[in-house]
Formats: sequence, C-alpha cells, structure tokens
Amino acid sequence: MEKNKLKEVLQDQQALFDKVNDLIEREVSLKDYMKGNEIVIITGIRRCGKSSLLKIISKKLNEKFVYMNFDDIRLTDFKIENFEDIEEIVSEIYGIKTNVIYLLDEIQNVPSWERWVNNLYVKKIKVFVTGSNSSLLSSEISTFLTGRNKVIKLYPFSFREFLLFKRIKTDYQTTDERRAISQAFNEYFEKGGFPLVIINDDLSLSKQYFEDILNKDIIKRYNIKKVKELKDLILYLFSNVSKTYSYSALKQVSSIKSLSMINNYIEYLKNVFVASTINKFDYSIKKQKVSSSKFYVLDNSFLKTVAFNFSENAGKRLENLVFIELVRRGAEVYYHAKKNECDFIIKEGLKITKAIQVCLILDNAVTKKREIDGLIEALKEYKLKEGLILTLDKEEELIVEDKKVIIKPVWKWLLLEK
Repeated sequence: MEKNKLKEVLQDQQALFDKVNDLIEREVSLKDYMKGNEIVIITGIRRCGKSSLLKIISKKLNEKFVYMNFDDIRLTDFKIENFEDIEEIVSEIYGIKTNVIYLLDEIQNVPSWERWVNNLYVKKIKVFVTGSNSSLLSSEISTFLTGRNKVIKLYPFSFREFLLFKRIKTDYQTTDERRAISQAFNEYFEKGGFPLVIINDDLSLSKQYFEDILNKDIIKRYNIKKVKELKDLILYLFSNVSKTYSYSALKQVSSIKSLSMINNYIEYLKNVFVASTINKFDYSIKKQKVSSSKFYVLDNSFLKTVAFNFSENAGKRLENLVFIELVRRGAEVYYHAKKNECDFIIKEGLKITKAIQVCLILDNAVTKKREIDGLIEALKEYKLKEGLILTLDKEEELIVEDKKVIIKPVWKWLLLEK
C-alpha cells in the first residue's frame, strides 16, 4: 500500500474518531489499564462497543494519540512494511520526540500485527488494540506478548448500562422508579445489549451483525465449503439454548458426518464471541469432558433474529440472559445434574460457591417443587447453606431442609454488584 494513501486513510479516520459523540460510560474500571506500559487488548463480539470504549479512553488521555481502524476496506492492500510507514506518518504529524499513544481498532485483520505491537512496546509506546476474534488471546500471540499485555473483555450493554443509556436510576427508591426499571427490563430482555440496536430501536440490526460475523469471521476466515450444514447446525443450537447436547445428536440433526468438524464449528462460534458452552460439573476433569454440554448465545437479541420459533420459550431466554451476566462477571460456570438438575453452579478456585436456578414463573406448584428440588440437591452436594432462584417477578425467602432459598426477580439481581 502506498504511504501517501495510508496517510490519507489515517487522517480521515482520525478526523472521524475525534468528532464528539454522546458516549455511554461502560462498567469497566479503566484506571489499572491506563497506567503502565503494558499493551491493552480490548476484545469482544463485533458491534459491542469496542471503538466507543477507545473513544472513552482517548478522552482520559493526557498525551496525544493516533487512531487507526484496520477494518477499513481501503486497507485491503496493507502490507507488513506499512507498519513502519505508520510510525513515520505519526512522526511527521506529531513530531518525532512526541510521546504518542496508539489506538488500533480491529487489528486482527492484518498479518503479523503482534510483532509490530511488540516492537512499539519495546520502544516504550503505549498501545490499546481491539479485535473481534479470540485469536488475539491465542497461545501463539501470548508468546510474543508474555507479561506485556492486559485484557479487557467487553460485552454488549449490561442491564445497568442499558438503564444508564435510558437515563433511568438504578438506585430505585419509589414505586414509580421500580416500575420504570421493570418495564425497561422487558425491553432489554427482548432486544439484548447491542448499543446501536438499542439506540436506533432496530432489532433487525442484530440479524445483520450475525450475518456479518458468520460470513466474514467464520465462513471466509476458516474457508468453510459446506455452508448449508453449518447454518443448519447454528439454527439448531440457537433454537435449543440451555438444553444439553451431544456431538452424536448434533451429527444427526445437521447432516455433518464428522464429529470433529461439529466441534470445530462450535469452537468458531465461541472464537468470535457469539456463543459459549458449559459442562456438567464433576470433580473428575475427564468425566467433565465426556459429559453433555449446554449451549448459550452471548446476546439475547440473537434468540429473536437467528433462532427458529423461539419467541414462545421465554423461560430459556431468561436462562440465557442470566448466563450472559454470569460470563460478564467473570464467573466459572457449570451445570449440575444427578437425580435432579440445577441450571448453574459457580466455581471459585477449587470450591463450588453458588448454585442458581432460573425459572420464568413459579406459580405452578409442580414447577416450583422441581426448581427447589434441583437447587436443594445442588446445595447438599456442594455443602452450601443457601441458593438462588431467579424469576421474572417473584420475590420471597424460604427455608427448605435447613437450606435458605432466595427467590428474586432477575432485574433486581442484574443490578447487584458482582
């Protein structure tokens, strides 16, 4: 790529980036990432707000900065030698002795980026990079950046961030404030947390995002030929979130003959932060690996725009929403299944510390008994004193077999600190 053309792109992008926008503060404590010389990697699904977070970071910088977005189609001919050109252009613009911080967006699109960023680090230049693929965290890259990087995992808006955008108080005091939060939750429950979906009130953007991710980050990147089979597998998984699956069962529904290929496809979805899976907990790692897994998507909007006929299964969508929040909070999540089942158990270090059930409505006596039985079994199994059942709107506390059962609305739990 010619240096003059590269300079033009860089200046165009910088001008666009510098335009003042109304930015929603994210629930990310930036203090520890701003100090020191470590490379900061901001990673997460496309359109979750990584570029906006870079803008928020830029407003907090005392030093001059340069911004560059490598997702720009004009950079198609970008070559490795152009990295040196960027440094020369920055020196021409700001002066060679000026300390300039680099903000690099969607950097996974160019080869050998990690070597260049490492060189910047050696030169004591602070760098923030974003990317929509977990390859940024791969062991190969970690080899280049060992001890030199910090990672921010960014997700679509949390419920607290959603309320911040809506200018709704999270510290509700009155009945009207509580009602406003409850109504806002219903919208968040349906639309998920993609910033532009919420800002534009346009759920169809979610489908467009997914198609972009599928075509650019999976089909093109991994050179997938059997696209129909992949889409059939995705449709099945998205339409059956929270249900256990086995690779042999997926083989039957997707017409994909290779179990290893099915595993690869699921890993691809996880690599681009579209989905995640959890295993049944067992103290034996070997038994964990051979047990059936559960599949979840990482934004609830996909259950409206990608999944098949999912609108009626609100209970599974509620469970999916709880899972997303657990992942956002950095929890190590499993499920429990013996005689009864418990949706989520949380492991901290070597111990299970929490057990959580999710149920849309507990009014039915049979449903309530099933949910409590599963929770109590998990509490006994892992020697816990209390457990949590999250519902749409019910709230109470029970003592069952000397165990405390806390029943709480999901929206209230979402507003609690980690």
